Amino acid sequence: MLQSFIHQVRQNCRLASGVQAGYFSLCGLLLRLRLLYKWEQGLLPWQEPEPAAVLDWIAQQESAWDSLDGESCSSLPLNGLVLDPFEVEAVNLHLNPRGLAYGAGFTRGLAPTFFLGELAEVRREGEITVLVLGLELARDLDGTPALCQGTLVYARRQALAYYLWDRLADPSQQNKALVKTALKSYRLPLADLLQAPADYQEEFNQLVWAELESAIHHEMGEAREVSLQTAFAPILELFPQTRIELWVRALKDALAEVNEWGRLQYIIKARQLPALALMLAWQPGLYPLLLPELEPAFRDLLTTRDWQVVDQARLQALKRLRRVAGEVSELLESLEDRPLEETREMIETRYLHPLGL
Repeated sequence: MLQSFIHQVRQNCRLASGVQAGYFSLCGLLLRLRLLYKWEQGLLPWQEPEPAAVLDWIAQQESAWDSLDGESCSSLPLNGLVLDPFEVEAVNLHLNPRGLAYGAGFTRGLAPTFFLGELAEVRREGEITVLVLGLELARDLDGTPALCQGTLVYARRQALAYYLWDRLADPSQQNKALVKTALKSYRLPLADLLQAPADYQEEFNQLVWAELESAIHHEMGEAREVSLQTAFAPILELFPQTRIELWVRALKDALAEVNEWGRLQYIIKARQLPALALMLAWQPGLYPLLLPELEPAFRDLLTTRDWQVVDQARLQALKRLRRVAGEVSELLESLEDRPLEETREMIETRYLHPLGL
């Protein structure tokens, strides 16, 4: 009975991948296709496929996407029911007792995303439920290692392992002092790890689990942060695939990093120096512009070993970002009946231009 369900989830994943593909740069798309191929073929993070095989597979994927163009995601047959693919609570009500977990939602450009995996752990953190997934049975291009939906947090260990290996294997990362600082704590010499990964599986797995915990706390911070709640969805709808969308997504993520429940608060309490080093080494996109306090605080920490310096930087950033979130929410409300172009100009002038965007 589950086979027809899994088959339909995979079909929806294929359709979602076709939609997502249009929102990535060529380089970003090829990197994600390579990871999707590795997952589909059951390769370990450090096992690299033959380029010719990947290219043939990519051609097959593009053909499949073309055949699905214009189609909608299909309902899911499960336990004699036909369920909406976005009704994750209803689906998981049937799957969790069987040791599986299902996720669905929307990613960049409001493209759909789906995944299905073995349920490794269920955790309750107050009002938040955390589902930790192990091996995945279905996934799409997106491959986000952790995400939240309301009070439900997903943490995808296999997706994170692929992500971490790719970052470590990236030549542009290999001379970063922050990365070396982090790996030293795990007794992971990067050159040796890349040369003989099988010899360092225990240490690499320790890194994966530690980073998964950090990612979970980021999502918990996002789930509990309300300062941007009224503005976030309207901005995505009004300005999809624009600099404004990139900025508001980064603002939401930055708030989750530094609020009372987020990643940085967890790192400070646990004195997780390697997690802080990797957080700063791999800051995505606009993070350095939105969180300029953190790198100087990290340098002070290395000298003084005083975590209070990092916490002060966290509080300073949080105060500033919450002020911005409140302002943009008020701005949207005040411009509700104004032309869209006027709203765009106001947001860009007030918030993006000062960042050099």
